[in-house]
Amino acid sequence: MLTSEQTKVFLYVLKFEGFLNRWWAFTQMGKNDWKKELEQVFGFFKMMGTGSGNGFGIAPDFGTYIIITTAKNHDTIVESLHVKELLRRVKSLKIYEMMPMKSHGLWNGRNPFEHNSVTHIPENDYPQLSVITRGSIKRSLWWKFWKFVPKVARQIPSEALYSVGMGELPLVEQATFSVWKSEEDMRRWAYQNKAHRNVIALTHSLKWYEEELFARFRCREIQ
Repeated sequence: MLTSEQTKVFLYVLKFEGFLNRWWAFTQMGKNDWKKELEQVFGFFKMMGTGSGNGFGIAPDFGTYIIITTAKNHDTIVESLHVKELLRRVKSLKIYEMMPMKSHGLWNGRNPFEHNSVTHIPENDYPQLSVITRGSIKRSLWWKFWKFVPKVARQIPSEALYSVGMGELPLVEQATFSVWKSEEDMRRWAYQNKAHRNVIALTHSLKWYEEELFARFRCREIQ
């Protein structure tokens, strides 16, 4: 049963236009003090860049950034001066509110979502399914990883309602976020897509992750 005190996961898709705004957003990626400060406040806070094209390209997209954080509600996030400044400069914004269903693996040595999971989430309140995957690629294998991933990435948008590739460090610290109409749609793509199955098989055989996480949520877009 959900309560007003239940910790949720919020994901922001921030798009910037103009050289000055894009450059300013890019510089925030290299400043860790404010991100560490917000992580202490919320328990988990990440700002990440995205790839070019559909978000999964190797070259960065300097105009699109992702924030993921845990919080009791959206209002507490936007009260932060750092977040206020980010939102003041954006050209467009998507916000997803998510309730964790299942989560396993590690992100920087811990699982930020597992203790927030609830057993029953009203689908009327959270009608969509979303998935976050995250992996820290072994430095010796990143070239092999990126040889295969674009083949899968090109096929995601036709199946998912929304999807994007994101990361804290280019080529090495990588994550994906996708939103699906139903679990059936997600499973159909995951298990019937040949390129995706091949990458999963390679993941097990080559062991190219130092650390990985998979989390599933009920989801709604609130902006």
